[in-house]
Amino acid sequence: MFRLRLAGALWIIACLTCSGLLFFVFVGENLADLGILLQQPALPALVLGGAIVSLLIGVVLIVRPGPVAVRWSTAAGVAWLFVFGSLALTSVDDPGPLLSSSMITGFGVAGALLAYRSRSTGRPY
Repeated sequence: MFRLRLAGALWIIACLTCSGLLFFVFVGENLADLGILLQQPALPALVLGGAIVSLLIGVVLIVRPGPVAVRWSTAAGVAWLFVFGSLALTSVDDPGPLLSSSMITGFGVAGALLAYRSRSTGRPY
C-alpha cells in the first residue's frame, strides 16, 4: 500500500512539474501576447494534458490503490515515456527545455515503475 501511495505522490509531482512549466514558462513568458500560444498550441496542450492525466492517476493511486489503478498507471507510464521522452530527446541542444522535459519524464516513469513493481512483488495492495 505504501508503494502505491508513493507512486501516486510521484505522479502528482509530475503534475506539479507540468503545471509549473505551463504557467510559469508558457504563460509567463508570453504574458504580453497570449495569442502566441494559440498560434502553436501543440506543446502547451500536450503539457496541460500531461498535467491532467498525471493528477488523475496520482489521486487514484493514493485514494483507491488497487490492480486497476496499477494498470492505468502502467499504461500511462509507457505513453508518458514515449511522449515526454521524445520531447526531451528533441530538446538536447537547449538545457532549459531538456531539464524540464527530463524532470517530467522522470517523475512520471518513476511513478509508473514503482506502481508496476508493487504489483509484481505479489504484496497486498
